[in-house]
Amino acid sequence: MMLSQYLFTASSAVVQLRFWDWVVVAMYGILMFAIAFRYYFVIKDCGGFFVGSRKMGRMSMVAASFSGGTNASHPMAVAAASFQSGMQGVWLSLTWILITPFLWMYPPAVRRLRIVTTVDIVRMRFGPLMAGFFKVVSLLAVPIGMGLGIKSAAIVLEISTGGTISGMVAIAIVCIPTILYTLLGGVIAAYVTDIYQGLLIVILSFLIIPFAVFSAGGLTEFRANVDAEVMSLFSSASGDFGFWWIFWFSIGITFAATISFAGGAAAARDEMTSRMKVWGTIIKRFCTLGWGWVGVIGLALFSGHPLLDVGGGHPGASPDNVFAVLSSELLPVGLVGLMIASIIAAVMSSLDASAIYFSSMAVNNVYLEHFVKGASPRHYLIVARLFCILGLALGWWVATGINDIVHFATISEPINGIVGMAIFMAIIWRRVTSMAAIASVCVSVPLYILVSQPTLGWGVPLFHVFQLHIVADWVAGLYSMNLFDPMHGYVNAEGWIETLPVQVRYPMYIIPSLLTIIGVSFLTRQHSEREVTQFYCRLDTPVGDEEKIRDAGFVEDNLIALDREAPAIEERKLTGRSDRLLLVDILYLPGKLRRGEVKLWDYRWDWLGVIGFAAFVYLFLMSVELLGRFFV
Repeated sequence: MMLSQYLFTASSAVVQLRFWDWVVVAMYGILMFAIAFRYYFVIKDCGGFFVGSRKMGRMSMVAASFSGGTNASHPMAVAAASFQSGMQGVWLSLTWILITPFLWMYPPAVRRLRIVTTVDIVRMRFGPLMAGFFKVVSLLAVPIGMGLGIKSAAIVLEISTGGTISGMVAIAIVCIPTILYTLLGGVIAAYVTDIYQGLLIVILSFLIIPFAVFSAGGLTEFRANVDAEVMSLFSSASGDFGFWWIFWFSIGITFAATISFAGGAAAARDEMTSRMKVWGTIIKRFCTLGWGWVGVIGLALFSGHPLLDVGGGHPGASPDNVFAVLSSELLPVGLVGLMIASIIAAVMSSLDASAIYFSSMAVNNVYLEHFVKGASPRHYLIVARLFCILGLALGWWVATGINDIVHFATISEPINGIVGMAIFMAIIWRRVTSMAAIASVCVSVPLYILVSQPTLGWGVPLFHVFQLHIVADWVAGLYSMNLFDPMHGYVNAEGWIETLPVQVRYPMYIIPSLLTIIGVSFLTRQHSEREVTQFYCRLDTPVGDEEKIRDAGFVEDNLIALDREAPAIEERKLTGRSDRLLLVDILYLPGKLRRGEVKLWDYRWDWLGVIGFAAFVYLFLMSVELLGRFFV
């Protein structure tokens, strides 16, 4: 009998959550509500509800970045990708480690802009037309991200209870507690609970591994069932996550990070505190390895499981089930409940942040800007809580329509990059204009839709009507790929392209959009010299020197419109300040150095992070590769 057959039988298609597992889940829920209730009386206005009155500390930044950026879809999607492609599947999330230097430099720029939402960046820099588009994109994109996490957690609940809890009931169990404690404590409760949820996520990431080795009969027996190619990050056994996949996915998430990584930074008490967000992403990268190992364990020991074997006849079989199946098969009573609590923690920690982000945009950039101006801070706080409910309700609706988590993740991850590219360019290049940003969006949106859904259309797909299949085939040829070979699974029975690999899909909309924003910027003028000047006045003014912004005749902080006053800055708590930011000056640095306007020392904190994290990334990846060899 094969080891995978030894570990389970056909009856394993139904697994159960036992009494003590439910006790663990209940204890977790009680703790979250206790924390939220504690901070209910602290929240007095939208400044407190949305950005913690810009007083959040370093631990909150780390927890928010790690927990808030770790959706339940991430462990599920990475495990599913690794189950299908081996350890290379971790690149679905591990790719973020390659942009760590950028994630160190970007948060201080956001903190200096003194925004409430990223829509404020777009409106200030590119004007109302571009801001209006961004509002629509963001208010659609946020529920999509929430739906992905909700669906992932619902899958775990359904499998772990043997189908007793499924469908809408499973989704409700995830959504309702989240909205209740978010309504109570706002961003402060969200960040404090993220600290505890982060600990659970770390447990989630590695809890299964020792039980898998034990179930296999020890490390020697486990090694006998694991192929060396499967455990390699840089394996050539699968072309799904090769060099060019990683390269283009990294570019896509860099542009997307200008939006997804901005929220917590705006709540930091100072610039150095905002940089601490990067440590949360680094912790998450360690956890990514655990998620990948879960997928590889499933591939080695459970490949024929009824809920994982798509060709086995079980109607619910899917690689997306691998995390839930291994939890139920390998963990003892009580620890299954801990795993469920960890999965719920992962989705709650990102849902609360997403709900608050959705609400902040709806209140600050729609309700206040277009409908009710000059109302009391309490009025806006009540409206903010109502929009939180609406945002989660939309995420709930999206969750009911998701079928393939891995494919959906590769589509939804870079969606913020459509506008994020313009924000990125505005930070590093002062010549970018509003018309250029709008033009780049007009180019990228239809291309993004068509390359993400090549079968869209009536009769003949629009992808083929506009001859994009010729472009796709040419791009694929650069990687020696044949899209029209049925063995690769990119075409359907009719011969139409139905899906594209990332290394073909991303450059087809990123390159035209980038060329557009550069070219049009040279041909057009700024929409408003005053607005653009205010943008760079804030960007060039360190936190704590707000009087310079006031002296220049500009509003110092966007919170003033909601709370009727700017948040107090405690000078004695300001740390890690520098007059210049490398990301802001990167294109102008040679000229500034030549003219003696700046010194390299002025960017000391940026240099320290860039050099240090570049070395860390290299050592980390080499260590992971060596560790993989230990298991074979």
